[in-house]
Amino acid sequence: MDGERSVWRDLADFAVRLSAAATLEDVLRALTDHGLRILGSAGCGLVTRAEDGGWELVLATSFSGELRSRFAHEPHDSPLPACRAAREGRTFLVPDREAAHAVHPRMADVVDATGRARWALLPLRVAEETYGSLAVSWVAPGPFGDEEEELLAVFAAHCAPSLHRVVSRHRQDRATAHVVGLARALQRGVLSRLPAVEGLDLAVDYRPVRTGASIGGDWYDVFTRARGDLLLAVGDVAGHDARAAAAMTRLRTMLRALAWDSDDGPARLLDRLDAAVAALEPDALATAVLVSATVVPGGGLDVRWANAGHPPPLVRHPDGHVEVLREDGGDDLLLGVDASQARTEHRTVLDGGSLLALVTDGVVEDRESDPEQALLAFGHTLQDPRRTGVQEQCERLGQVRDPDVEDDRTILLAGVGHTPLPAPDGPADLPPVEAVASSRVVVLPCAPGSSAAARRVVRVLAGGDGWDEDAVDTAELLVSELVTNAVTHGRSDIRLQAASSPDRLLVEVGDENDRLPEVLPADAGALSGRGLHLVQAAAHAWGAHPVDGTGVTGTGTGKVVWFALHREAPGP
Repeated sequence: MDGERSVWRDLADFAVRLSAAATLEDVLRALTDHGLRILGSAGCGLVTRAEDGGWELVLATSFSGELRSRFAHEPHDSPLPACRAAREGRTFLVPDREAAHAVHPRMADVVDATGRARWALLPLRVAEETYGSLAVSWVAPGPFGDEEEELLAVFAAHCAPSLHRVVSRHRQDRATAHVVGLARALQRGVLSRLPAVEGLDLAVDYRPVRTGASIGGDWYDVFTRARGDLLLAVGDVAGHDARAAAAMTRLRTMLRALAWDSDDGPARLLDRLDAAVAALEPDALATAVLVSATVVPGGGLDVRWANAGHPPPLVRHPDGHVEVLREDGGDDLLLGVDASQARTEHRTVLDGGSLLALVTDGVVEDRESDPEQALLAFGHTLQDPRRTGVQEQCERLGQVRDPDVEDDRTILLAGVGHTPLPAPDGPADLPPVEAVASSRVVVLPCAPGSSAAARRVVRVLAGGDGWDEDAVDTAELLVSELVTNAVTHGRSDIRLQAASSPDRLLVEVGDENDRLPEVLPADAGALSGRGLHLVQAAAHAWGAHPVDGTGVTGTGTGKVVWFALHREAPGP
C-alpha cells in the first residue's frame, strides 16, 4: 500500500510540476525526469493536431531526430493508434508486436523502429474536446493490469490541461514567428545583394528592430546604372510595421525604375522620386540619401550626393579624420512633405583608402547627444579599410546597439581603392551566403530541411578547402546534429557560420533560445543530449556560450554552439 500511495503522490507532484511548465522543453524535462519513472516506461510521445488538419509529433523522449522526422506528420485519417486515439477519443493498449500488427501493420513498424514492444495510446481531453494523444512505451512486452490501466488514465487526465496550455502557446508562438520570419524574408528579399565593383569594397549590415512582431521601414539599394556609375541609396520609411515595409518596397522599386536608364544625378532623381511618392504613396513619409559614385584613375572615387532629410554620408579619410558630408544650409526636405521643393546636389572626390558610410537613424540616434555629435561619434569608430576588412567592420558596427533606441539599423560601407573578393561557387539551391576567403555565413529557417542545407554548406566549404573525405563526413554529421537541435528547441532563424583555416575547421550554430545545451548521462530512453554525446566524441573541441544583444538577427539574446576539427600536420 505504501508503494501505491507513493505512486499516486508522485503523480500528484508530477501534475503540479506540469502546471508550472512554461515551454515544451519544460514538459519534455518533466516527462523524462518524472513521468517515465511513475509509469515505469521507456519513453513518452505527444501527438497534437497539425495546421493542415492532420497530426504532428510534438514531443518524443524515445525518438531520435531521424525517427521524429519519420513520424513527424500523419494525415488526419492515419491508421496509427496514436492518431486514432486523438481522432476517436479511444484508448489503445498494445501489449506486444503481434497485437501491434493486429491494430495495423504500420504500428508493427513503429515497434520495430523504436525497439519498444508495448504501447499505451491515450486520448488527451480538455472539457469535452479531444485535442491529441499521449503515447507511452515499454521495451518488454506484457499485458496491462487493471491498476495499471487506471494509473494510465489518471496520468493522461492530469497531464491534459497543462499539456494543452503549453502546446497551444507553442503553436501560437511558432505561428507568430513564422509570420514575422516570412515578413522579414520578403523584406530582405527585395533588398540588394551587393555587386562586385572593381576599385570598391562594399558591405552592408541590415537589422530590423525587434519590438514584438515589428519589421522596419529601413531600406538600401546598390546597383550599377546603364550609364556606368554606381548608385548607392539608404532610406527610412516612417513606421515599424508591415505597412512601412510595404511602402519601403514600393519606394525602393520606384527609385530603381527611375534611375536605371536615366542620366539624372542624385538630386534630380530624388525630386522625381518625391513626385512619384506624392502621386502613388500619398500617405508615405520617408528620408533618403542618394549617392552616385564613379571610380577615377588612380583609385579615387568621384562622389555626387543629395539628401532628403536623412543622416548625411560620412567619410573616414586615409589620414584618419572624419568628415560629415553636409553642405551649408543643411539637408533638404523629406520625401512626402512638399514635392515642389527641389533638392541640392553636392560633389566631392575621395582618395584611395577612404571609407564612405551611409547609415540610418537607428545607428546614430542618441538621446543624450545632438545629431551632429552622434554622427561624428559613429564616424570615429570607422577604421582604415586597408587594414580592417570592410565586411568585418560592418558586422562589428552592426552589433553595437543602444538598448534605449528602438529603431531599425542599416549600415552601408564602401572602401575606396579596394576590390572585393568574389563569393565562392556553390550549389544553386544553397541559401544566400556571405563569404570572405574560406568562410561562410548562412541564415537558415527554423525548419527540418535546414539540416540538409547546413550539410551542403559545410561540404562545399570544407571540400573546397582541401579537407579529406573523413573530415568532411564528420563535419556534415556534427553540423546536422547541431542544426537539428536548434530546429527542435529554437524559436528563431538559425545562423550557421563555418570557417576553414590551414589547421582548423570551425563550425558555429546560433539561435535565439538562450538556454545552453546540456550533456546528459547516457540513456537510451532519453532524447535530450544524445546529439551532444556524438559531438563530444567526434569533434576535437566543442563548446557553447550565450550571446547577449547579438542574436541571429543581430538583436536580443541567444546562444552559439560550436565544434572544431583539427587538420593533422603532415608527417616528416
